[in-house]
Amino acid sequence: MSALLLLALLAAPADTLVVGLTSDPVTLDPHRATDLVSAAVVSNVCEPLVRYRADGSRPEAALATSWATADSRTWTFTLRQGVRFHDGAPLDAAAVVANLDDLRKQRGFPGRAVRAGPFVVTITLDQPNAALLATLSQAFFAMQSPREIVRSPPRLVGTGPYRLESARPGRIELTANPQHWGGAPRLRRIVFRRLADQPSLEAALVAGDVDVTSAVGQDTVGRLRGRAGITLDSQTGLNIAFLCPNNERRPFDDRRVRQALVRAIDRRALVRDGLGGHGVPARNSLPPAMWGYAGRTKELGLDRAAARRLLAQAGYPDGFETTLMTVDAARPYLPSPLRLASLVRDDLAQVGVRAKLEQARSWKEYLDRATRGDYALALLGWQADTIDPNDFLSALLGSEAIGSTNRSRYRSPQMDALLKQGRQHADHRERAGLYRSAQELFQKDVPWMPLYHVSLFTAFRRTVHGLSVDSTGLLRYDKAWKQE
Repeated sequence: MSALLLLALLAAPADTLVVGLTSDPVTLDPHRATDLVSAAVVSNVCEPLVRYRADGSRPEAALATSWATADSRTWTFTLRQGVRFHDGAPLDAAAVVANLDDLRKQRGFPGRAVRAGPFVVTITLDQPNAALLATLSQAFFAMQSPREIVRSPPRLVGTGPYRLESARPGRIELTANPQHWGGAPRLRRIVFRRLADQPSLEAALVAGDVDVTSAVGQDTVGRLRGRAGITLDSQTGLNIAFLCPNNERRPFDDRRVRQALVRAIDRRALVRDGLGGHGVPARNSLPPAMWGYAGRTKELGLDRAAARRLLAQAGYPDGFETTLMTVDAARPYLPSPLRLASLVRDDLAQVGVRAKLEQARSWKEYLDRATRGDYALALLGWQADTIDPNDFLSALLGSEAIGSTNRSRYRSPQMDALLKQGRQHADHRERAGLYRSAQELFQKDVPWMPLYHVSLFTAFRRTVHGLSVDSTGLLRYDKAWKQE
């Protein structure tokens, strides 16, 4: 038997798409998830009320066909009729109210919803929020069956083009929903398969055992580029990676120490040596491609002499010992986490901060510890859930997000006030000015150290067609198919 024939026999069937991962989702409950792998699975099963065009330019109808507000506080949504969840429950006003009530409990959704008609929902927010549509477009705000919301733990049941067939560690299978309101998908099955590591994932993609992956490590990019049978797409990511100190722990509760750390790291070398040049150094808390980015703020440049002076002023003339938590689980913004952790550790040592690497056993353990503040330093990152700066900045810097996505545990009434004002103003220019002020405050307080914005790569077999990428980088498979 020839090698080509053997590979053809081993490859996934034509009606099945295999998506390669290097870690499992933390949870399949969209209202409790915060990680990208969970979002990648959930977004194919559950759908939001609205979604944004792929270029992020404007919202489009999804489960809601229209919406209106006069003051950014009271919103009315008209729902798409004739839609059912995969378990047969109808998508109606009662189902949406139940979901928004659950989101208020699980994610602190700042509003209350009431039924205004069989397919009409009115949401009254605690405060005006011009970014509501962007928030509701997130995979984590998707609608799930009201029958599942009351269960613990809930099973993933949505209205999307695929339904959950099975889930176990290392493998999740979705099957097509032939009654989907947007039309039945062309693929019969989607399989999310976890591989042991980057080399295993690369080998599976080359062999045809995996059809597509967004978990492409920077070392893998050069080997895949130009390889026959594989397409490699790249985009500038709406993301950031950062060194995150626990602001509630000494000595990181001292702003001078945090200012010292940000001046100790050589970002350009980190991009060169840690990312293979596939990224740009970060100078602020937003990606440059996001509106509201403060491009005129002072660059947080490398200045180790200044770092040592700041440490001495804070009472640490000889530096100090600490730990840097890491994990061997690649993320889009941390493609080589152990290597990046070593590079950051070595930079900190140049100013007397002696950080011992402390490796978590899994991504779930790592994320759980970071969320509850059980660490000193950690490498973390964020991929934009929406194209609105509010969701980026509020998630990472708002005190109300401590215990969920604000893992630095940074608290600032001034920052909270700026973010609140940004949500309340409907005028785009006023909001952009407030977010620039928030970034200026960020550079003074330095709750975490921005490192870089990484280029994101998606690799797929050339037999795969019709893939689409949403405005935040999530892959959609509802229009995809396979053909030699």
